[in-house]
Amino acid sequence: MAQRRSLAWTELRVGLLVIFSFLLLAAAIFFVGGESGLFTRKYTVYAYFPSANGLRDGAEVWLEGVTIGNVTSVKISPQADPNRSVEIAMRLDRTYENIIRSDSVVSIGTIGLLGNKNVEITRGTEEGTVVPEGGYLQGSEAGDIRQIVTGTNDFIANLNVLSDQIVKMSERVDRGEGTLGKLLTDSSIYDNLDATTLEAKSLVEDIRTGQGTVGKLVSDDALYRRVDVMLDRVDTLVATIQKGEGTLGKFYKDPELYNRSNQFVARLNSITDGIARGEGTLGRITKDDALYNKLNTTIDRFDAIAASMEKGEGTAGKLLKDPTLYNGLTQAASEIQKLLYDFRQDPRKFLTITVRLF
Repeated sequence: MAQRRSLAWTELRVGLLVIFSFLLLAAAIFFVGGESGLFTRKYTVYAYFPSANGLRDGAEVWLEGVTIGNVTSVKISPQADPNRSVEIAMRLDRTYENIIRSDSVVSIGTIGLLGNKNVEITRGTEEGTVVPEGGYLQGSEAGDIRQIVTGTNDFIANLNVLSDQIVKMSERVDRGEGTLGKLLTDSSIYDNLDATTLEAKSLVEDIRTGQGTVGKLVSDDALYRRVDVMLDRVDTLVATIQKGEGTLGKFYKDPELYNRSNQFVARLNSITDGIARGEGTLGRITKDDALYNKLNTTIDRFDAIAASMEKGEGTAGKLLKDPTLYNGLTQAASEIQKLLYDFRQDPRKFLTITVRLF
């Protein structure tokens, strides 16, 4: 009987030791887990999303990739706003309360390729306000596997369209249509390109051997020496000007010449201003209508005289138009030439000496 009691007490002690060990292990796990421990201070924050995207209760909540809590509730929101169709409650560690602010971005993400969902929160800025217990955050949609697959399908569809267009274009090229098709199928284009290549090769060879203007320009040392001499002269000229020598140098260096030029320009401006005001002879010519009218009348008279002479009227007109006067003048000139010739041959024939005695 005593042995049985001793055995029962031993079993009880072993059982109590095992239970205490499990409790100690659980406490150690909770303390090591830190953010999910039983003794961690937590608070609740809500977020609204257009869709839950398969998010479930118990999903992890990440802050910049670090687990800080869990989702405690996912339910349909009573609000009519389509961006607030789903309300999600999150139990978060108060240690990060000062980091989660009103401008933090909340989104539903995907862990791995299996599609497990979690909530991701970004760090807020100093401009935002701290979200208190029971506060709300507006969630934003993040790309998930379905959206990626949908985008991939659209991309593949676009690739198919592009592939069809490339096939059609290659068929046109095979038929010799378009510029590229003619370039690939028309032998005349190849012949022209070949001829152009040969001509270019011949031109390069001529230039290399010093033929033609370009060839001489490239290979003739005399031209290089001339250019070098010309550059030396230009350099000497510039140096002379900088020293103030010569006309250009004095104009460049001598301030008196600049002052004279400035005075000349000022006087010229004064003269033009006087002409513009109608002062002086030139000013009156440009401003006085009477002088203009007289000049216009004189020109009209000259036009009338020229027209009269063109018609053969008057002495000048007859001189220009009447052949009789021209013939007479020609004949008189001829007679004068004959008279001069006879005079030179026998001057005594034309000289008479008369002697009178008183």
